[in-house]
Amino acid sequence: MKYDWKNETSSVKHFYRIEDGKILGTVWQYVNNNLIWCSKIHEDEFPFTNSSEKHIGHFVSEDYAKRSVEKHWHTEDSTLNWETDRRQIHGS
Repeated sequence: MKYDWKNETSSVKHFYRIEDGKILGTVWQYVNNNLIWCSKIHEDEFPFTNSSEKHIGHFVSEDYAKRSVEKHWHTEDSTLNWETDRRQIHGS
């Protein structure tokens, strides 16, 4: 899968899947706080609910916050999902 970042504002960035444009993560800075960046991922599920958002943590820079989101999705891409992969391999 290919991913990229898109700036919503100078303090909010979205991580999205290029294939379909789905936002999979967000990093942001709180108003009046230029020191702390927060990150969260959006579970790739349907239907999307408020519980689909998972906060990863607080970071000292935008770069670290972005890396936390990228690491999550890199790990997900590398993880064997038995049900999904079995259907793709066996066509069932």
